[in-house]
Amino acid sequence: MSALLFDMDGTVIDSEPLWLQAEIEVMGALGFSWDASDQLNCLGGPMDRTERYMQERSGHIKPYGYFRDQLNLSMKSKLRKDLELIPNALTLISQARVNGLKTALVTASGKELMNIALDKFPKNSFDAAISRDDVVKTKPDPDPYLKAAELLNVDIEKCLIFEDSQTGVNSGLSSGAKVIAISHINNFSTHQNLRIVKNLSDISLDLLLNWYPDLISVGTK
Repeated sequence: MSALLFDMDGTVIDSEPLWLQAEIEVMGALGFSWDASDQLNCLGGPMDRTERYMQERSGHIKPYGYFRDQLNLSMKSKLRKDLELIPNALTLISQARVNGLKTALVTASGKELMNIALDKFPKNSFDAAISRDDVVKTKPDPDPYLKAAELLNVDIEKCLIFEDSQTGVNSGLSSGAKVIAISHINNFSTHQNLRIVKNLSDISLDLLLNWYPDLISVGTK
């Protein structure tokens, strides 16, 4: 392995509760209910999927793009004011970098939301950051992770990806990387390149080195 690639929402930032609040508010303003089961149907994005789901739930009473725009507006405010990092995220990222591993943030969120989240991390926490605006096809397509590996100048098959949604896991596995799925919300099917953990707090670099002895290796192709 030569790089750790991290999903953003729900993996290294505790934003899923904020997304749920935003979704409840946006739908509630139009007189519709929304709960955690609705959020689960949209978990991991992309935003177009959430837009379509909300359009169907509301009977298409608003033009396409309305829910995307309202959610982005709400989330910009919530991320700036209320965002917390997932426990152990910063420690794991720091351990990786101290030991010569490259790191990247790879998200299906837009660049503006990604940049707000990046402000919560110490400068230079990530060697690269990929949003949905940086690729033609976002998750579940493998392009975001392939793009990250290209920017880091590493072999994607030597990368380890952290994800918390089925959409993201599918993206990571189809890229050819090894994937660790965090099952605090989702349940995942088994796969030869997938390892499932309950929380990011369960992970340390020493444990990763035990699971993947070749993790610390030459970082370039």
